[in-house]
Amino acid sequence: MREEIYKNQLEEENKKLYQECVELMEKGRRKKAENLLDQFLEEKPGFVPALNKKAVIHIYKKDFNQAQSLLNRILQQDPDFAPALTNLGSIARELGNSKRAKELYQKAIKVDEDYGPAYNNLGVIYCEEGNYSESIKYLKKARKRGSFSYHLNADKPFYKDPGCLFVIFLVITLITILYFLLT
Repeated sequence: MREEIYKNQLEEENKKLYQECVELMEKGRRKKAENLLDQFLEEKPGFVPALNKKAVIHIYKKDFNQAQSLLNRILQQDPDFAPALTNLGSIARELGNSKRAKELYQKAIKVDEDYGPAYNNLGVIYCEEGNYSESIKYLKKARKRGSFSYHLNADKPFYKDPGCLFVIFLVITLITILYFLLT
């Protein structure tokens, strides 16, 4: 089930508290987000998206066992929760198992074709492997679907958006490689 469906089942007060946790994580304020998530999970202990955010915090702390435990708990509850599959893939990648990571990212895409982060992560792995055509294919899909959920600042020029700069860098690199291969 998608995160939006879970969020729509919350009462307004809990929805605001959860959204505040998400915004704190997006701003990199993980300690404060973790405290609010703990508070939220006391009242809603089985809320899958909050458990997933808690797992992400553990991933940032490099506490992979705790993160995997939470993610497996989520997948027992909802085997089609793409963010949990993607986060398990990220752990596998961190631990050096790119093959397993790709399998998990592809499974996440299979259960939710619109989940951008799985496409993004697959694109990154293909880039690291030197498979630039596959990398670009998946990164384009990620961009189309939204590879992450931050709020764009309308006052900030588009070319200062880090995602835009990455794509520009990738295109320039690809053109350079093609130029050297063809000459």
